[in-house]
Amino acid sequence: MPVTLCDTILQLLEGGKQLSISRITRDLKKMDIEEHRLVITGYLRALRDVGKLDEIEVPPSKTYKLLEEQTKDEKHFYSVFEKALQQIEPHDRFYVAIYVSSKILARPVFKEELKLLGITEKLIKAAMYQPSIPVKQISESHSKSLRKLITRIEIPESDPAYELNGENEKLLSDSFSVLVDVSKEALDLRGLLPKSKQVSIENYS
Repeated sequence: MPVTLCDTILQLLEGGKQLSISRITRDLKKMDIEEHRLVITGYLRALRDVGKLDEIEVPPSKTYKLLEEQTKDEKHFYSVFEKALQQIEPHDRFYVAIYVSSKILARPVFKEELKLLGITEKLIKAAMYQPSIPVKQISESHSKSLRKLITRIEIPESDPAYELNGENEKLLSDSFSVLVDVSKEALDLRGLLPKSKQVSIENYS
């Protein structure tokens, strides 16, 4: 597979380096890659926009470094999921969030995780008080054992975890829509999707 200019730029920044546009342009030239400074700037901003690079203001210029992988990965699942949940009516998000999360993670879902998904304390209390789908708060002993297994984020010691005790057609339909959006965000679909026409499931039914 040929190495692209983006790949080369990322390689230059490995090892915690923080480089200016001028330095990156010079280093590329040493590798017999001669591109105008404006072209390099465009690539750097594109890499910043897709979450590959961090842009730091060092007046009068800007420097770039690789985005911290640990921070990006820790937040990636929850930020993508939260964005996909915005299409769901607020009073249904609690159930969809638990259903999809528990299917993906193969375990109950902690309140701290629901908060990362944009589920407010108010929505949680409302759903628990008058649930349209039975919600079960798992035992503290089970929660305690689960907390020990989660190392990517910090779960408060007394944080409760939830699971659903049922499902209905609307929940399944909403969850499918969310999963489609999460998949589109997580997978590299460049060159596979049409540019001028939106394709939906109805096109294939």
